[in-house]
Amino acid sequence: MQNNKLANQSRLFIYSDQAQYDQDVVEVNKVRAYLNQISGFKKITKVFHDENKGLAASIMDGVSDVLKEYESVIVLEDDLETSPYFLTFMNKALDNYSHEEVWSVAGYTPKISIPKDYCYDTYLAHRNCSWGWATWKQNWEKTDWEVNDFDDFFVDKNKRSDFERGGNDLSIMLLKQQKKIIHSWSIRFNYAAFNNNLPSVYPTQSYVKNMGVDGSGTHMKKSGKYDSELNFSDNSNMLFAPSNIIDSRISVRFKKFYNTSLYRKAINWYYSRREVRSIKTKCR
Repeated sequence: MQNNKLANQSRLFIYSDQAQYDQDVVEVNKVRAYLNQISGFKKITKVFHDENKGLAASIMDGVSDVLKEYESVIVLEDDLETSPYFLTFMNKALDNYSHEEVWSVAGYTPKISIPKDYCYDTYLAHRNCSWGWATWKQNWEKTDWEVNDFDDFFVDKNKRSDFERGGNDLSIMLLKQQKKIIHSWSIRFNYAAFNNNLPSVYPTQSYVKNMGVDGSGTHMKKSGKYDSELNFSDNSNMLFAPSNIIDSRISVRFKKFYNTSLYRKAINWYYSRREVRSIKTKCR
């Protein structure tokens, strides 16, 4: 991040969890020693927790804290490598769009083929990205983290289909979140975008590379699927896609990238059907 063109003009907030297990305390202390020597930003604020809050709670609390002071926020996890133009792109996107037009801005983009005649440097999709992203205070505060309308949503097959415009894994992830099988801020934030009918903005070339898909992380298995080449091109003359234009060709390829395998789709269908029956029985 220190190599980003706007780093010295940016305020950096760092949030660090304590170790979940005693054997990891030494490694956490090494990370914090490194964090204490970071420089190159306009101002640095460090928050070192005495407990292990977990990814979801850390993101939710940290973003909420920053948005008490600012109208928008750019968020990065510690396993991401960025292009030197990442901050430039994110700030320009936040300035170009508004919270009334789009839900969030992504710095990462999946490996999909962009049509040769597509003239914009961004595209819109119905899925938020948690790998280098940004949003506005208004959208963050619209999010119902309890998902109080989950039952009404899940029994409606058409609503689930609409939600899955960004990938057929979304509804089942929301179900797992409500069942406490996973703890994800992102799927709930994504669901809020669906309820507000707002897409997210993606660059056609990625400004983020995820280094945490090498098998060493907690939440991702080793995979080459999400590999990306960083965009090192000067983005001073970027052409942003209008907020009311969603290219159907890109949407199809984007959804296909995130869709699950037929085997997993069959399993998810079974669990979804079982949950629908359970909800309907409960409501009688």
